[in-house]
Amino acid sequence: MRRLLLYAAVLALGALALRVMVVPAEVCPALTPAAARGAIAEAFGWLERGMRPGGLYTYGYDRKHDAVSEDYNITRHAGVMFGLYQLAGETGDDEVLAAAEHGLSFVHANLLRKDDWTAFAEPGEDARLGASGLLAIALIQRRLATGDESEDDLIRGLGQFLAAQQQADGSVLGRWSLATESRVPGEYAKFGTGQALWTFALLDKLFPGEGWEKPARRLAHYVATRRDDVEGYVLTFPDHWSAYALAELGPGKLGEPEVAYARELAGILGLNSRLESQSGQGGLNRVFRGEPASGAGLGTVSEGLAALWRLSVADPRLADLTDNLSARLRCTAGRAVERQIDPVEAESAPRPLLARGAWFTEDGYTQMDHQRHPLSGLLATLEVLEAESTR
Repeated sequence: MRRLLLYAAVLALGALALRVMVVPAEVCPALTPAAARGAIAEAFGWLERGMRPGGLYTYGYDRKHDAVSEDYNITRHAGVMFGLYQLAGETGDDEVLAAAEHGLSFVHANLLRKDDWTAFAEPGEDARLGASGLLAIALIQRRLATGDESEDDLIRGLGQFLAAQQQADGSVLGRWSLATESRVPGEYAKFGTGQALWTFALLDKLFPGEGWEKPARRLAHYVATRRDDVEGYVLTFPDHWSAYALAELGPGKLGEPEVAYARELAGILGLNSRLESQSGQGGLNRVFRGEPASGAGLGTVSEGLAALWRLSVADPRLADLTDNLSARLRCTAGRAVERQIDPVEAESAPRPLLARGAWFTEDGYTQMDHQRHPLSGLLATLEVLEAESTR
């Protein structure tokens, strides 16, 4: 009997150790629409306060060393514009729209124009897929938010650049070389592929009958069936941009391979959400689960989960995922709200206005996309919360 009790005690201790060290409990803070709106407003405030001359935004801030980054990245510039136009479209706020429009002067000063296409590239630099794709997405959001058609030629030109980068198998190359004036073979863009896919899907909806459906379908099939192997990903790449694109294409333009891919994408984004909810706890938990995600990491998971939630509601083939996607989204968005720097906490930073509303990494650094992605993720989460409240 004593030996049996000893065995039982050992098993119980082993199970407890496994739970603590390998499978720690999730931390999913409660999320309310009011809290999400407050976090969105604070994220917008950080981006707005960071506006600089020449249509630029503040790139990054290190609060430990009180250093403002002098780096810049035009793809992330386009990303900030996308998020701000997205917010302007949701709120109709002129102040938000003005902050988005601020970035246009930098855009117009950094365009590479060829006979058949236009790319977003700084003078003397190669044209990269992601910068042009994300700028096209931002300008389409501008069109949807304002109804202004003045940038339509630029939107089409950017789309034509993406189409010129597309290969026979549907894939899109990541760079066009200024030196050789040709595509760079074998080079892909980590996020550019999904951004190009969403751009094609948006263009097809904005300009129906202009031929954008074909490149969209070809790229969607490539992403669903070959992208991970060709571009070197061992697991399904957790691509929130492709999730946006799948939701845009909707049931009518998704075949079974694309639906299967959406299911795989939901699985990997759900796993990332779960790992984040278990991260940052002390001891060996940190070894197994790692440090908490950056603001960009939190936001991209939320963006992807929300897009797939919308698709699951529209497509009966994915309806079984709806509830789980909602639960994972609420958890990740709740973590994002909890980890944002509030006005009181910001006062301890050397520059409170560059700390307030920010998401910092553990080493005390934040940058523009660490605010933009959570802003978009929380906007999408609000849409889900409001839709579910009426169901």
